[in-house]
Amino acid sequence: MENITGGVLISTDEEARLENLKKYKILYTKTEPIFDQLAAITATMMNTPIAMINFVDRDVVWTKADQHGESGNAMDRERSLCSLAISNDSVVVFEDLVQDPTLLSNPIYVGESGLRFYAAAAITTNEGFRVGAVCIVDKKPRVFTEEDRKKLEKMAMMVRLEMNKRIGIL
Repeated sequence: MENITGGVLISTDEEARLENLKKYKILYTKTEPIFDQLAAITATMMNTPIAMINFVDRDVVWTKADQHGESGNAMDRERSLCSLAISNDSVVVFEDLVQDPTLLSNPIYVGESGLRFYAAAAITTNEGFRVGAVCIVDKKPRVFTEEDRKKLEKMAMMVRLEMNKRIGIL
Protein backbone atom coordinates (compact mmCIF):
# COMPACT_ATOMS: atom_id res chain seq x y z
CA MET A 1 0.00 0.00 0.00
CA GLU A 2 1.27 3.45 -0.88
CA ASN A 3 0.30 7.05 -0.21
CA ILE A 4 1.15 10.20 -2.12
CA THR A 5 2.87 12.77 0.10
CA GLY A 6 4.12 16.04 -1.38
CA GLY A 7 4.00 14.57 -4.89
CA VAL A 8 6.02 11.49 -3.88
CA LEU A 9 4.70 7.97 -3.76
CA ILE A 10 5.41 6.80 -0.19
CA SER A 11 5.08 3.19 0.89
CA THR A 12 3.05 2.50 4.01
CA ASP A 13 6.15 0.76 5.40
CA GLU A 14 8.30 3.88 4.84
CA GLU A 15 9.49 4.12 8.45
CA ALA A 16 10.62 0.47 8.44
CA ARG A 17 12.30 1.02 5.04
CA LEU A 18 14.22 4.02 6.38
CA GLU A 19 15.29 2.13 9.52
CA ASN A 20 16.47 -0.75 7.33
CA LEU A 21 18.48 1.66 5.16
CA LYS A 22 20.12 3.22 8.24
CA LYS A 23 21.28 -0.23 9.34
CA TYR A 24 23.72 -0.30 6.40
CA LYS A 25 25.41 2.98 7.41
CA ILE A 26 25.74 3.97 3.75
CA LEU A 27 23.81 7.24 3.54
CA TYR A 28 25.92 10.40 3.38
CA THR A 29 29.21 8.50 3.55
CA LYS A 30 32.43 9.25 1.72
CA THR A 31 33.21 7.82 -1.67
CA GLU A 32 34.26 4.15 -1.67
CA PRO A 33 36.19 2.49 -4.52
CA ILE A 34 33.93 -0.56 -4.78
CA PHE A 35 30.78 1.51 -5.34
CA ASP A 36 32.63 3.83 -7.74
CA GLN A 37 33.77 0.77 -9.69
CA LEU A 38 30.28 -0.72 -9.77
CA ALA A 39 28.91 2.55 -11.19
CA ALA A 40 31.70 2.70 -13.79
CA ILE A 41 31.13 -0.93 -14.79
CA THR A 42 27.41 -0.23 -15.12
CA ALA A 43 28.05 2.74 -17.44
CA THR A 44 30.42 0.67 -19.58
CA MET A 45 28.27 -2.46 -19.64
CA MET A 46 25.11 -0.51 -20.49
CA ASN A 47 26.94 1.83 -22.89
CA THR A 48 25.53 4.94 -21.23
CA PRO A 49 27.31 8.18 -20.35
CA ILE A 50 25.77 8.28 -16.87
CA ALA A 51 25.36 5.55 -14.25
CA MET A 52 24.63 6.15 -10.58
CA ILE A 53 24.09 4.26 -7.37
CA ASN A 54 21.50 6.24 -5.44
CA PHE A 55 19.87 5.78 -2.06
CA VAL A 56 16.47 7.18 -1.19
CA ASP A 57 16.19 8.91 2.19
CA ARG A 58 13.01 10.49 3.56
CA ASP A 59 13.20 13.71 1.50
CA VAL A 60 16.34 13.30 -0.59
CA VAL A 61 17.78 10.95 -3.17
CA TRP A 62 21.51 10.82 -2.48
CA THR A 63 24.18 9.62 -4.90
CA LYS A 64 26.65 7.18 -3.37
CA ALA A 65 28.59 6.77 -6.61
CA ASP A 66 28.58 7.65 -10.28
CA GLN A 67 30.64 6.59 -13.28
CA HIS A 68 33.29 9.24 -12.48
CA GLY A 69 33.81 8.17 -8.87
CA GLU A 70 31.93 11.15 -7.50
CA SER A 71 29.44 10.98 -4.67
CA GLY A 72 27.44 13.24 -2.42
CA ASN A 73 25.07 14.80 -4.91
CA ALA A 74 21.52 15.05 -3.64
CA MET A 75 18.18 15.80 -5.24
CA ASP A 76 14.76 16.43 -3.76
CA ARG A 77 12.98 13.12 -3.63
CA GLU A 78 9.90 14.50 -5.34
CA ARG A 79 12.00 15.48 -8.39
CA SER A 80 13.93 12.22 -8.70
CA LEU A 81 12.93 9.27 -10.83
CA CYS A 82 14.70 6.99 -8.33
CA SER A 83 11.67 7.48 -6.10
CA LEU A 84 9.69 5.63 -8.76
CA ALA A 85 12.31 2.88 -8.89
CA ILE A 86 11.90 2.04 -5.21
CA SER A 87 8.13 1.88 -5.53
CA ASN A 88 8.23 -0.71 -8.33
CA ASP A 89 8.93 -4.43 -8.27
CA SER A 90 10.42 -4.29 -11.74
CA VAL A 91 12.95 -2.12 -13.53
CA VAL A 92 11.65 1.38 -14.29
CA VAL A 93 12.31 2.49 -17.87
CA PHE A 94 11.66 5.70 -19.77
CA GLU A 95 13.01 5.13 -23.28
CA ASP A 96 12.30 8.76 -24.20
CA LEU A 97 11.59 11.08 -21.29
CA VAL A 98 10.15 13.87 -23.42
CA GLN A 99 7.51 11.48 -24.75
CA ASP A 100 6.17 10.74 -21.27
CA PRO A 101 3.37 13.15 -20.29
CA THR A 102 3.82 12.40 -16.57
CA LEU A 103 7.26 14.05 -16.64
CA LEU A 104 6.32 17.25 -18.46
CA SER A 105 6.19 19.23 -15.22
CA ASN A 106 9.64 18.06 -14.06
CA PRO A 107 12.30 20.50 -15.38
CA ILE A 108 15.11 18.08 -14.55
CA TYR A 109 13.99 15.70 -17.24
CA VAL A 110 12.38 18.00 -19.75
CA GLY A 111 14.44 20.73 -21.34
CA GLU A 112 16.91 21.97 -18.75
CA SER A 113 19.16 18.92 -18.59
CA GLY A 114 18.64 17.47 -22.04
CA LEU A 115 18.17 14.02 -20.53
CA ARG A 116 16.12 11.68 -22.68
CA PHE A 117 16.57 8.13 -21.35
CA TYR A 118 16.35 6.72 -17.82
CA ALA A 119 16.30 3.17 -16.45
CA ALA A 120 16.71 1.97 -12.87
CA ALA A 121 16.72 -1.27 -10.94
CA ALA A 122 15.86 -1.07 -7.27
CA ILE A 123 18.46 -2.05 -4.69
CA THR A 124 16.57 -4.41 -2.40
CA THR A 125 17.91 -5.44 1.00
CA ASN A 126 17.80 -8.99 2.36
CA GLU A 127 14.74 -7.95 4.35
CA GLY A 128 12.93 -7.01 1.14
CA PHE A 129 13.08 -3.21 1.42
CA ARG A 130 13.83 -1.21 -1.72
CA VAL A 131 16.28 1.39 -0.42
CA GLY A 132 17.87 2.77 -3.58
CA ALA A 133 18.50 2.23 -7.24
CA VAL A 134 21.19 1.59 -9.79
CA CYS A 135 20.24 3.91 -12.63
CA ILE A 136 21.48 4.74 -16.08
CA VAL A 137 20.80 7.96 -17.95
CA ASP A 138 21.46 9.18 -21.48
CA LYS A 139 20.90 12.38 -23.44
CA LYS A 140 19.40 10.44 -26.31
CA PRO A 141 16.41 8.11 -26.43
CA ARG A 142 17.23 4.41 -26.31
CA VAL A 143 15.57 1.05 -26.70
CA PHE A 144 15.81 -0.98 -23.48
CA THR A 145 15.80 -4.75 -24.00
CA GLU A 146 15.07 -7.70 -21.74
CA GLU A 147 18.82 -8.41 -21.71
CA ASP A 148 19.44 -4.82 -20.55
CA ARG A 149 16.89 -5.31 -17.76
CA LYS A 150 18.70 -8.44 -16.55
CA LYS A 151 22.08 -6.66 -16.59
CA LEU A 152 20.75 -3.74 -14.56
CA GLU A 153 19.11 -6.09 -12.04
CA LYS A 154 22.43 -7.96 -11.65
CA MET A 155 24.22 -4.69 -10.92
CA ALA A 156 21.63 -3.85 -8.25
CA MET A 157 22.25 -7.30 -6.74
CA MET A 158 26.02 -6.64 -6.71
CA VAL A 159 25.40 -3.38 -4.82
CA ARG A 160 23.26 -5.32 -2.35
CA LEU A 161 26.09 -7.84 -1.81
CA GLU A 162 28.53 -5.00 -1.10
CA MET A 163 26.06 -3.44 1.31
CA ASN A 164 25.75 -6.78 3.12
CA LYS A 165 29.52 -6.84 3.65
CA ARG A 166 29.19 -3.55 5.58
CA ILE A 167 27.08 -5.27 8.23
CA GLY A 168 28.84 -8.64 8.25
CA ILE A 169 26.48 -10.60 5.98
CA LEU A 170 28.33 -12.56 3.31
